[in-house]
This record gives sequence, structure tokens and C-alpha cells, in this order.
Amino acid sequence: MPCNSITKYKGMAKDKLTKVKIYTNQKSPRLFKNKFLELLTKSHPLIIDIMYAIIAYFLISYYYNHYDQNIGAITFQFFFGFFSWTLGEYLMHRFLYHRLDDATYDTGVQYLFHGIHHYFPDDDSRTVLPPVPSLGIAALFFGIFYLIIGRYAFTFGPGFMIGYCAYMTVHYTIHKVPPPKRFNWWWNYHNIHHYQQHDRAFGVTNPFWDFVFRTLPEKNRRTVDIEVAKPGEEFLKKHSK
Repeated sequence: MPCNSITKYKGMAKDKLTKVKIYTNQKSPRLFKNKFLELLTKSHPLIIDIMYAIIAYFLISYYYNHYDQNIGAITFQFFFGFFSWTLGEYLMHRFLYHRLDDATYDTGVQYLFHGIHHYFPDDDSRTVLPPVPSLGIAALFFGIFYLIIGRYAFTFGPGFMIGYCAYMTVHYTIHKVPPPKRFNWWWNYHNIHHYQQHDRAFGVTNPFWDFVFRTLPEKNRRTVDIEVAKPGEEFLKKHSK
């Protein structure tokens, strides 16, 4: 039972550990009793990649045909959006997917969007945000970009979207594919977030913003005490709607 297995984190690891029971090599429980709503909570990165690649193509085509045909400027704006996603990745992971006060993820929006992934890290259907909430968030971001930078949202936005696809694909690969003997940095860094310091290492594709905002992992520090559930052990479906 995840909620009862968690002791709220207070301060540094020397003060109190967050005890978390994880369910490896298992599929996560239903989030909704309604079959249609439950279907909307799962996805595969290929679906999201194709969806945003199509949207990005049409947005850039619109900009090219209606505003500016300068390929160099379009390319710069696109990659500026791509880089800007890394900041969005960090901020959403730190402040939306984890609670502000203690970085936990066992209730509310944090559980629905992210906490269930922490409890069931090997369920590949929960490693990416499903299309419906993903499109909602993307539309919100695009609206904000358009209000701030106007027509450049049609080139900056696609870069931001493809940056998200890169993040999502990296995240999926980390949890789906065993780490290679070489170039396994991504796996090691993300595992620190899952199994050692849940309030550090929020960057998935890179540690740049962890460095900027001082949330890099600390050596010999631990904030979570991981207990691996026994095969077949029941996970209480307390969060099902």
C-alpha cells in the first residue's frame, strides 16, 4: 500500500528517509474504473513522436508560407525552442510532478502524472505522458509563446515540442533498455533520482539546469529507503477513480 509505505521526507537524509515500496517488473494498477478514461492514461513514445512531428511540420510550414522564408532564421528559432525545452523539462519535473514542500509524489496530480511511475518504474506504458493531457499542456505552452513572441511561436514552438519528444524517448529508453557497458551516464543519473535522492537529479536529458539551480545529486546522500515488493504482492488501488 503505497501511501502507508511512505514516510514524509523532512530535511536531509540524516534526518529522515522517505520509505518507498516499488513494484518492479509489474504493470501498474488502473487509475480509472472507466475503460475509456483508463485507456487515455497510457501511451507509447512512438505515438507521441509521430503526433508532434506532424504538428511541428505544419506549424513551421505555416510560418514559412505566411511570415518568413529565411531558412537560417527558422533553424535558429527552432533550436532555441529545442534548448528551451530542457528548462521546461526541469521545471515541470521539479515543481509539477513532485510536491513543492517535500518532493513526494504519492497523492493528487503528482501521483496521477508521475508518482505511479515511481512505484512501477518498469511499466513502459506509464513512462510517457499520454496524448490527451500532453496535447492540453502543449496547447497551453503554445498559447503562452504566441502571447509573448507572436509569430515566432510557429518556429520556437516546434523546437520545444521536438525537445519534449527527445526527452520522452530518452526517458522511455532508460526504463525499457538495459544500460550499455559504455555511455551509460543517462541510466546512472536517472537511477539516482528514482532510488537514492528523489529531490535531486530532475533533469533527464542533461544535468545543466540541476547545476544552475543546485539540485545536482550529492555524494553519499540518500533521501529514499527503497523496499522492493515481492512478486505478485498487491498494490492497493486507493487512487482509482
